[in-house]
Amino acid sequence: MNLVLFETAAEAARLTPADARARHIREVLRMKKGDKFFVGIVNGPRGQAVITEDGPGGMGLEIQWEKKVEAPRPFWALMGMPRPQTARDALREAATFGITALHFFNVEKGEPSYANSTVWKTDEWQRRLREGAAQAFATTVPEVAQHESLLIALEAITVSAPKNAARIALDVYEASAPLSQLAPEHGPVVLALGAERGWSASERKILRESGFALAHLGPRVLRTETALVAGLSVLLARRGEF
Repeated sequence: MNLVLFETAAEAARLTPADARARHIREVLRMKKGDKFFVGIVNGPRGQAVITEDGPGGMGLEIQWEKKVEAPRPFWALMGMPRPQTARDALREAATFGITALHFFNVEKGEPSYANSTVWKTDEWQRRLREGAAQAFATTVPEVAQHESLLIALEAITVSAPKNAARIALDVYEASAPLSQLAPEHGPVVLALGAERGWSASERKILRESGFALAHLGPRVLRTETALVAGLSVLLARRGEF
């Protein structure tokens, strides 16, 4: 954990004795009174904290907040609902890359029960996002949504993503060009990834009719979470960030 995240500045000022973050600071970071470390507010500023008190009443922090708040990267990801472990990885990596939003949707070739796993029925999905942001030394956490179908997900993206966003769907089977050729050097991007079994014919038709170009990441079929990381890496490389 490269950054300890909080929901509000008031929450960051004092940690209760049972707070897991206080235990992490003591036992993993091995910090004590007078030591400094970095903290952040979810979707807010970062700051440097000094431990002013640590005892039976909890841990007190004095924080010098940065004035600048980092903006998320202008990427929106659409992903066919994957198996729970893949969803955990995708949530973490999406936050690590700092994208604006990650929208999951039920796919024709997917397993409906995936949407009812404990990842979504508890706060685990939120914890995975915070883990990714903390790992990246960042505070931005992507918006996450679930949709019943690709069509409904596209309706949501049309509302949330800019109208000028480039639309690209990853497809190893029918794409005619690699992502590196189709990815723009500037501007927002909506990147769509199918489920682990790939797109159906009707989903490809919907994507094409919705303005998506099909791109590939080479001849090999990648795991969904690997395709997300590789796809985002290509987008950043095109912009000169990698």
